[in-house]
Amino acid sequence: MSDIDRTVRALVASLDEAPLPGNGNELSPILSVLTVLLSLDKRKPGYVEERIKRLQSPDPGYGTLGGIRDYAALLTPEKYFLVDPRDEGRRAGLLLPLLDALIDGMRDVSGASEAERAREWAKAARPSDFSFGPFRGLGLRGFQQLRQLFGANTVLPTKEHAAFVGRAVGRAVDMPEAVVLLERAAGRLGYDLDAISKEEWTKMAGDPA
Repeated sequence: MSDIDRTVRALVASLDEAPLPGNGNELSPILSVLTVLLSLDKRKPGYVEERIKRLQSPDPGYGTLGGIRDYAALLTPEKYFLVDPRDEGRRAGLLLPLLDALIDGMRDVSGASEAERAREWAKAARPSDFSFGPFRGLGLRGFQQLRQLFGANTVLPTKEHAAFVGRAVGRAVDMPEAVVLLERAAGRLGYDLDAISKEEWTKMAGDPA
């Protein structure tokens, strides 16, 4: 039996109900990128949501990746992105390289709209891709958040995910491998990984609730 099959069996056995796909993220690709960058350090509750909501007025989509990339380059990222002194320009420094990498990567996938191309890019990307280029600045969790916001059926990896998959396959796994196995298993089952709560993952990992 393959590790994917073992993960499939473990998901079915551990969940009382099948987590079916919901409505998903309704943010445009550029607002998804800004959400990830704004989330890189800890913020007071509601900070990121409040900033994104302000950007959505008067244009709910806020523009395209390419359009905002050109605009930000004219103003310089620091002026455009509102640098917080706590991050020493980290997020502003990531903005243009990240947009360039996404624009280039989305040329390799098809879709009638930017949102569709972003979703196909996210589905084709692998968790280990976070270690390449500007994605390194996001870390694995930030990269996974970006993929999830773009529409990939995936998780923001925690020790519970690695523990659950490790128990399922009978050996220790690292975070990227745990994510890959969960994505493959969920794809076979038609499960929405984002619909599984943190409490459920804790229980499934075998840790005390």
